[in-house]
Amino acid sequence: MNRQIATSMGILALLLWSTLVGLLRLSTEIFGPIYTVTYVYTLSAILLYFSYGLPDFKKTSAKFLIISSSLFVIFELCFAFSITLAKSVEKSIEMNIIFSLWPTLIILMLAVLKEEKVNFLTIFGILISFSGIVMINYHPNLNFIDNFYKNPLSYILIFLASILWAFYCIYTKKHSNGTNAVSLYFILTAIALWILTFFTQGFNFPHVTHFTSYSFILINAFFFAMGYLAWNVGIIKGNMPLLVILSYFSPMLSSAFSVIVLHSTLSNNFWYGAITVTFGSLICWLSTRKKQIHHPKLAI
Repeated sequence: MNRQIATSMGILALLLWSTLVGLLRLSTEIFGPIYTVTYVYTLSAILLYFSYGLPDFKKTSAKFLIISSSLFVIFELCFAFSITLAKSVEKSIEMNIIFSLWPTLIILMLAVLKEEKVNFLTIFGILISFSGIVMINYHPNLNFIDNFYKNPLSYILIFLASILWAFYCIYTKKHSNGTNAVSLYFILTAIALWILTFFTQGFNFPHVTHFTSYSFILINAFFFAMGYLAWNVGIIKGNMPLLVILSYFSPMLSSAFSVIVLHSTLSNNFWYGAITVTFGSLICWLSTRKKQIHHPKLAI
C-alpha cells in the first residue's frame, strides 16, 4: 500500500468518526444510554476481531496489555456515557468539543514528564483552548458553572475521558513496540459493559420492533470499528503530520454532522468556542514542532 492510499484511509477514519456522536445520540433516544453503548461496542468488538484478530500475546508485554487495556476500557466508558447521558442533544455535541482538549492535555503531560519544553506559544495555546470551552458553555444568564451543576456527570466523564485518552496515547506510543491491540480493547470494553448492564438493568431488554432502530446501531458499530482500522493504517503508513493537523478539525465536522442528523441548532457562542478550541490546540501542536518545521521529512 502506497503512502497516498494510507493517508486517504486515515482521512476516511476521521470522516467515519465524525458521525459517531450524532448516531450515538439517535440510538440513545430509542434504546437508552446503557443499551446503546453496550450494543455498539459489542458489535464493534465482533467486527474488529474478525477483521484484525487478536495481538500476538507471546510477543507482547503482559504489563503493557494490562495497563493499556485498563486505560482504553475506562476511557471508552467515560466518553460514550458522557455523550449518551447528556441532558439534551446540544449538550451531547458540546461534550464532544470538550473532549477535543485531549491534544492540549498531551502537551501538558509531556511538559510535566519533561519530554517537551513549554514556551510562551504553548502556554498561549493552552489558554486559548480552555477559553474556548468557557465560551461554548456561556449562554445569557447561564455560565460554565451553572451548566456543570445542571449535568455534572456528563462533564466529569468527558473531562476524565480527555485525560485518560491523552495518557493512553502517551503510554502506548512509548511502550507498545508496534503492537496494535485495539480488537482486544474492544472485546474487554464490551464485556465490562455487559456486566454493567446486567447489574443495573437485569435481563429487561428494551422492546424495539422497527428494524430501522437497529440499523442505527449497526451503522454506528461499523463506522466505529472501521474508523479504528483505517486510522491505524493511516498513522503507520500514511502522512502522519497531515493526519494530525486534520484531526484537530474533526470535532467541527462532527458537530456539523450532528446538527444535521439530530435537527438541532447551536448558538453562535458554541461555534465561536469550537473554533477557539481548535485554534488553541493547533497553536500547542505548532509550538512543539517549530524546531522541526524546516526539516524536509516533515514537510506536508
